Parts: sequence; structure tokens; C-alpha cells
Amino acid sequence: MLIKPSISFLTNDNDAELVIDTKTILTMTAENAAIYPDAELPPVEAALDKFIGTIAARPEGGRAATAAKKSARAALVSLLRTLASYVQVACNGSYENLLLSGFPTQKSTRTTIGVLPAPSNLTVELGTRSGELDANVNPVTGAAIYNWQLTAAGQTAPIQTAQTTAASNTFDGLTPGVVYAVSCNVVGSAGPSDWSDSISQMVV
Repeated sequence: MLIKPSISFLTNDNDAELVIDTKTILTMTAENAAIYPDAELPPVEAALDKFIGTIAARPEGGRAATAAKKSARAALVSLLRTLASYVQVACNGSYENLLLSGFPTQKSTRTTIGVLPAPSNLTVELGTRSGELDANVNPVTGAAIYNWQLTAAGQTAPIQTAQTTAASNTFDGLTPGVVYAVSCNVVGSAGPSDWSDSISQMVV
């Protein structure tokens, strides 16, 4: 997950909320100067003071005061964006450090992969020792578990099954001269995939 501050509040906050959020950021960033030693806070403080002044003047000032408030808010927002960029780098990928800046954090977004496809490119080869078969498939993105099954020729029920976290497995203790069929499926967050096509190999 990418650790970075959220700046959506800069456009979503009303004026009073922006003042409160900016004060929080200034206070917490200053209190954690060991993490944020190069934070340029005085310009933000000055921009905040000016913004607060324009808010107070606007009700009696008409259009000119409203324009001044909008300009002061834009200047404050620009400085806060710059400060957020600094905080993202200075927090050094630490969620805890980011929280200590006073900035809100971005929510993690994850893409749901869905049901995974059946493994492809299954290969079955003789192992390094007699009675072994080595099976491999192409890695499947999002797979947590690879299920393997081995069936002797002429039979329907597997005589060996295995689970691995890697896209390979070795079957051992097999009878030389017997042909065995191997197939594989994977399990992801949405459950198991279909089984791959089986591949047969005689053991020596």
C-alpha cells in the first residue's frame, strides 16, 4: 500500500473546517519536528492568519471581501499541497509517521481479482531419483495455494494430493513403469479455480 497523505479535504472542507484542519497539521507537524525537520511551517501559518482575517471581513465587505477570501484560501491550499508533498517523502513510508503529521491518510484501494483462471503450461518431468515426478505450471497472479493431484493410469481417484505455495511440486514414492496423470488448480481470495488439463508421464 502506498503511504501518502490525503489532500481531498483541501477542496471538500468548508472555510471553518479548513481552518481547524490546518491548525491541526501545523501543531502536529511542529510537535514532531524530529520526523519533519525541514517542514516550512511559517509561510503556512502566515497564510492561515490571512485567510482567517478575510473570513472575518467577508460578511461586511461585499464582493471585494469575498474575492479576497477566495484568493487567501487558494494561497493557503497551495502551501498545504506543497507541505503534503514534503510529508509524503519525509514520513519514509511509515503510516505511524504520517499520522503524526496531522494530515489525513489516503484509504487503501484494492482491486478485486475475482476467480482465478486454471493454471496453464503444466509440465511433468522425471525427477532426479527413481519414482519421482516433477510438476510445474506458470505462476498465477493472486494465487495463495496451488493444489496438485496425481492419478494412476486407468483410475479416477487421486492416489496423491499436495498443496504448495509455489507453482511446482514433486511427487515421490511412485512405481516405475506406471503412467501417472497430474493436474493442478489454484486458490485465491474468491475461491478455487478450475483444474488444469492433466499431463501424463511414465515413471522410471
